[in-house]
Amino acid sequence: MRIEYKHIIHNEVKVDTLSGFYQKVSHYLVASTQRKINGGIGPANAPLTTAVKGGARTLRDHAPGLIGSIAGAYSSTEARAGTNHIAARINHFGGTIRAKKTWLFIPASAKTRAMQRRYSRKVGPLIKMMKGDGYSIWFQVKGSKGVVLAKEKGSSDRPFVLFILKKEITIPARPFLTIDEIDRAVILQHARKELGVSK
Repeated sequence: MRIEYKHIIHNEVKVDTLSGFYQKVSHYLVASTQRKINGGIGPANAPLTTAVKGGARTLRDHAPGLIGSIAGAYSSTEARAGTNHIAARINHFGGTIRAKKTWLFIPASAKTRAMQRRYSRKVGPLIKMMKGDGYSIWFQVKGSKGVVLAKEKGSSDRPFVLFILKKEITIPARPFLTIDEIDRAVILQHARKELGVSK
């Protein structure tokens, strides 16, 4: 599902003469959205998320991720910017994610991410491949929470938590598809230039 925002300007000029203007606005909206994401949109990441990602920047993860999915569109009557990224809606509006089956598998550390890069981002194939490489993997569950532990065969290291198991998690809203005062000023400047209006 795509979420997007648009900026529409109505005036007395024939609309078929404004596609160049709306193209510029569309490009601007994409760049502005990327700028906002790069600048950080609160609230801050939870400590676990920061540890897993290896960084504190919100809405940023492995490339190309959300920021790389921002795209623009335009016509002779409007300009748009939006995304079809799978996590866009929940990140923009916030909400609760509930397990469809038994559990949500939440990566427990940067080590889990390293294993996902090495084997698979999908939980089932990841566990199967790790077992094939000699890892022992087991679940410890108590009530509505639990963990998936892993230990390399023959290693003297302690087991490590591969995933945290939960029935649901709440994602805070981090609106990134917005038009702020800077955007309004820039778009107005483009419109004045297009229409030959000084003020």
